[in-house]
Amino acid sequence: MIFENPDLLWLLLALPAFLFVLGVWGWRRKRKVVAIFPSVFNNLWKKQLEKYILAGVLMALLVFALALPKVAYTAPPVEQKSGEIIMLVDVSGSMAAQPEPYASTRMDRAKPILLDIVERMEELGQVKIGLYGFTSIARSHVPIIGNEDYSYLEESIRKVLGVYSVAGGSTSMGNPILNVLPKFSEDATSKTIILVSDGDPFYWGVSRVTDEEKEAIENAITAAIEQNVTIITIGVGEREGAKIPLYDSQGNFTGNYAQKEKGVDFIFIYHDDLLRDIALRTNGKYYYEQDLDGLMEFIESQLDTVYMEEIHEEQELYRYVAHYFLIAAIPFWLVFARRHLLG
Repeated sequence: MIFENPDLLWLLLALPAFLFVLGVWGWRRKRKVVAIFPSVFNNLWKKQLEKYILAGVLMALLVFALALPKVAYTAPPVEQKSGEIIMLVDVSGSMAAQPEPYASTRMDRAKPILLDIVERMEELGQVKIGLYGFTSIARSHVPIIGNEDYSYLEESIRKVLGVYSVAGGSTSMGNPILNVLPKFSEDATSKTIILVSDGDPFYWGVSRVTDEEKEAIENAITAAIEQNVTIITIGVGEREGAKIPLYDSQGNFTGNYAQKEKGVDFIFIYHDDLLRDIALRTNGKYYYEQDLDGLMEFIESQLDTVYMEEIHEEQELYRYVAHYFLIAAIPFWLVFARRHLLG
């Protein structure tokens, strides 16, 4: 046991002298009573002795408590999670679609999901996260970083990630996955891609999955499996389809929508077939933006558990026990109060 305020313990040396002086002074005040009633001498002397012994014990316990005693303890291993996550986000034009003018775009709705993931991973200790946008290719917005730089990652999600923040007008999934697979560290034992998209196929001007894209997706899935990369997919979009409203320079809706040809508006339909297939075949899971139950838990299940002997500062290696001295004083206070205060 050590004391945070050890200098107070010097009061213990002065305590006997203080009680002795106090006892002599108190006994002198009772000498007149003893002179008149000699028979009460023995009883009165015992009560006085008991009173000052109790007072001494109480004062000693108080001094010990004020000195802030603490005892050493061994910190148990701290469980944390480690691994690398790449958030791969669709930034193609269809992510600007809105169910109605002035409503949130698909990209607007994706960002809070990403921020929630970052916040949850921060609690786990050692998870590293990267942010990549994709159209027909994937490009880095934030390289894979540790939690000490999460604030930068969060600001990048809010302010940098956006529709067309990566060049390209088509939407591919195979090539972007292939682009980010080499970005994982060689020594990373847990690798996860979180792919966020509306799944709307628009490859090189064709609104369907082309043979080239099918081949790219197959290559991406094969490579992910070989590298032990799990792909979690999150779908964002309207199953009934949505358009891209056009606004003027003041932000007012013009009444028009983005068109693929004169008189024909683009209608971006949410598709989940590819998202489900990619997740299933890479031991991941598919989630829809309106049903994310279990997402955080599944991401956490993909991470490695590590145990660290946490290094504390000196004061964190000890547990304060002053309250035990105060608790120990309670019975003495009760006896003292009963016999010498209440009569």
